[in-house]
Amino acid sequence: MLSFRIRGKNGIYYIRGTIALGRKRITVKEFSTGTSDRDAASHLMAEYETKLRHQLMFGPAAIVAQGKIADAFESYLTKAKPPCPSDVLRIGKLNGLIGDFSLREPKQAWEHFRRAYLTGHDPAGQDRYRSVFQAAINVHYDLHDLPPLRIKAIPFDNERVRFLSREDRDRLIEAYSPHIQPIITLLAFHGPRIQTALQLVWGVEGVDMEQGSIRLNHSKNAVIRSVPMHPRVMDVLRPIWEKRGQPTKGHVFLNRLGKPYSDTRKAKIPGGNPIRNQHASACRRAEIEDFTVHDWRHHWASHCVMAGIDLITIMNMGGWKSLRMVQRYSSVSVDHMREAINKLN
Repeated sequence: MLSFRIRGKNGIYYIRGTIALGRKRITVKEFSTGTSDRDAASHLMAEYETKLRHQLMFGPAAIVAQGKIADAFESYLTKAKPPCPSDVLRIGKLNGLIGDFSLREPKQAWEHFRRAYLTGHDPAGQDRYRSVFQAAINVHYDLHDLPPLRIKAIPFDNERVRFLSREDRDRLIEAYSPHIQPIITLLAFHGPRIQTALQLVWGVEGVDMEQGSIRLNHSKNAVIRSVPMHPRVMDVLRPIWEKRGQPTKGHVFLNRLGKPYSDTRKAKIPGGNPIRNQHASACRRAEIEDFTVHDWRHHWASHCVMAGIDLITIMNMGGWKSLRMVQRYSSVSVDHMREAINKLN
C-alpha cells in the first residue's frame, strides 16, 4: 500500500510505499505531491495507485495506451540528441493536429494527419513527416520497453541521376556570377550538399590550403572526412585565400555583402537555397534545362563512376551513409561503357 509522510515547514505531503499484485510488486520511491492539502494529496495518491495496479495487471502497454500522442512528441523532443530544427517544426504541426489523439491507435492518428494536412504535398515531404512521427512514437515506446511501431513508407522517386557533359559543365560554371563560380566549382568537383559547401571554413577543419585538402562536414549523416582537393578547386580558392591574407579560420564563401551565408539547417524556420536565383539565371544563360543545384551532386558522383572510381570510395568521399544510396549511379557506368564501345570502328 502507499502511504503519506509530511515533510518541511510547509507540511507538504509525500507519497511512498509498495503496490503488489500476486508475486508482482512495484516499489515507489518517495516523491512530493506538491501540496499541503490532505484531500488533494489523497486524491493524487489514489489515482497513482490505480495507475500502478493497472500496470501490474496489463503491463507497460496499458500505461502507454492511457496517454496521448503528445506524450510521445514530448519524449522525442527531450531525448539525449534533439531533432533538427526542421523536424521540430514538423513535430509542432503534428502535435497541433493529432497531439490529443490516444496512443492506443497511432496509425489511425497518422492517417488523420495525412488527410487533414498532407493532401497536395509531394510524396517525399509526406514521407519525412511519417518518418518523424514514427521516430517520436518509437522513442516513447522504447522508454516503456514496448516493441517499435512500423508505418509503411510512402514511396517516392529518389533515383534521379542528372549530369552534364564536360563541355556543358564548364559553360554553366562560366555563366554564374563571378562570386558564385568558386562555390559551383566546388560542387562540380567535390559534390557536397549546398549548405556543406557554404559553411566551409579555412584551416584544418575545412579548406586546408597548406595540405591541399578539404574536410567536408556532411552533417546530415554525421560523417566528417578530409579529401584531397581537386586542382580546379585549388585554382579558384587560392586567389581568395591569398587576397584575405592566407587565413586559418573564418568562412571560405561570403555573400555580396561580405558576410557568411546563413546556415539554414540550424534556422528555426528553414529557408530556401540562397543561390537558387543565381543558379536559375546561369542555367538560362548557358541554355541548360532540368538541372537543379542539388544535381551538381549527381553530376559529381556520375563522373566519378565514369572515371572508374569504385562506389565505396564515392560513398566515403561524398558522405553518403550507406552503399545503397550510391548504387543508383552504377547504371551510369553501363551507359558510359556502351558509348565507349559504340565509338569503336
